Amino acid sequence: MDKEYDYISTLSAEEKRIFVESFCCMVYTDGNVAKEEIEFLKGIGKLYGITEQEIVSILKNMKREVVMENIAKITDRPKALQLVKELCYLANSDTGLDDREIDFIIDVAETVNIDSEKLKQINKWVLDKIVLQKTGEIILETEGK
Repeated sequence: MDKEYDYISTLSAEEKRIFVESFCCMVYTDGNVAKEEIEFLKGIGKLYGITEQEIVSILKNMKREVVMENIAKITDRPKALQLVKELCYLANSDTGLDDREIDFIIDVAETVNIDSEKLKQINKWVLDKIVLQKTGEIILETEGK
């Protein structure tokens, strides 16, 4: 497993489900489910030990207020920071950030006590990392492979 995802092994089964629920909830906030977002959910489900059937069930029974109540259970700061980072990755995985996605991430950050300045830093880091990854693919001629 990529070192970036080592934190997953520190999550309880309930926390893993909360993370995946939050990803699913954000996918539906903009009313547009991009192919990249579906692929992200499938891939992330595997990382978190959540089956595709469970993801479908989560999506079918989605209630934002319940998801936010569950997110409030993430009280460990390193875990909260990872959740916000992953949401930033997901929001930036399609063609652009939608205002509803931004609002959702802000709500999550507030729920887990991450201030707006820290949220901006995390999102900038995520964007920089995405640009560097794409640049590397172009330089190494692995783009789209």
